[in-house]
Amino acid sequence: MYRSKGGPDLRRTKQDAMQTREAILDAAETLFYEQGVAGTTLSHIAASAGLTRGAIYWHFSNKLELFRAMQERAKLPQEEFCDEQACAGRRSLQDLYENTLEALRHLERDERTRKILTILLFRCEYVGEMQDAMLRRADAEATMHKAITGIFAAVQIRGELKHEWQPKEAATAYVCAVSGVISEWLRSDRGFDLTGVGARVVRSVIAGFACSSARVACLEEMAEARAAANLN
Repeated sequence: MYRSKGGPDLRRTKQDAMQTREAILDAAETLFYEQGVAGTTLSHIAASAGLTRGAIYWHFSNKLELFRAMQERAKLPQEEFCDEQACAGRRSLQDLYENTLEALRHLERDERTRKILTILLFRCEYVGEMQDAMLRRADAEATMHKAITGIFAAVQIRGELKHEWQPKEAATAYVCAVSGVISEWLRSDRGFDLTGVGARVVRSVIAGFACSSARVACLEEMAEARAAANLN
């Protein structure tokens, strides 16, 4: 019996292919997280997903392509920050504080993002075929650094940045502080309240950048924002 190209059989085939692809990605995410990227082969992933190696190669040409597809299923904190900043289009220390906290909240509540970021930071050696796997993270970090530099530049123009700091250097210091909190939270397997500790670290770091006249107002605004977030 003739069936049209857009009939039920074709739709079912596409749906089955999508389900198989997701099963492969789920298995890869779990194994990469549990035993590392270098310690996981395509055969391991196929066995975990209940598939053959041929099924893996039908969807992905190699391990790097599979790895990239897996990490695309999560939004990195750097990307979350930049999305918030692009939407807001604001240039104040208060904006920096709020956008950073939103990125931390996203990481804290999203299990997949937490696992994938753990893989990127602690479970992958960026050598050999996996060298290009770092490109997305590097691009996200560069974009975030540029956005934060822009905030500090605007703050400097308004005379609110301490004279000993230049915008690019302040952005580097700020990223190091926030990245350190995130890395320790992941390394300790969520050993502390990421948003709570992160908020205190961010307030302290920002206070160190702001000149005295701007610091008081900024700290008051951050305290109000934190109180409002706790109420919600």
